[in-house]
Amino acid sequence: MTEGLLIPAIALGLLGWLVPKLWSMVLPEGLPALAVNALLSALVLTALTSIYFMVQYWAAGVTLARLIDQGLLGNAIYFGRLGLAAAIIWAPMIGLSLMGLPRTWVRVTW
Repeated sequence: MTEGLLIPAIALGLLGWLVPKLWSMVLPEGLPALAVNALLSALVLTALTSIYFMVQYWAAGVTLARLIDQGLLGNAIYFGRLGLAAAIIWAPMIGLSLMGLPRTWVRVTW
C-alpha cells in the first residue's frame, strides 16, 4: 500500500508546493505574475502527473507499441485527464504555496 498510493500522493503534494516556489524565482513579483505562476504550475504538474501515469501503465505491462497505437492526441487526452484527476492532491498544495508567496515580495506591495 505504501508505494502504491501513499508515496506518490506525498510526492505530488510536495511537488505542488515546490513548483510554484521555483516559478517564483523566475517570474517577477506582482499579481499578474502570480496568476501566470498558478497557470504554469498547473500545466507543469498536469504534465508531470500524466508522465507518471504513463510510466505506471508501462511498468504494469502495457507495451509501448500499445501506447503508440492510440496516437499522440489520444494519449495526450487520456493521460492528460488522468493528470487532471490527480489535481485533487496537488491543486490544494499549489494554492497554499501561492498564498504564501506575496509575503516574500520586496518590490511590490500586496
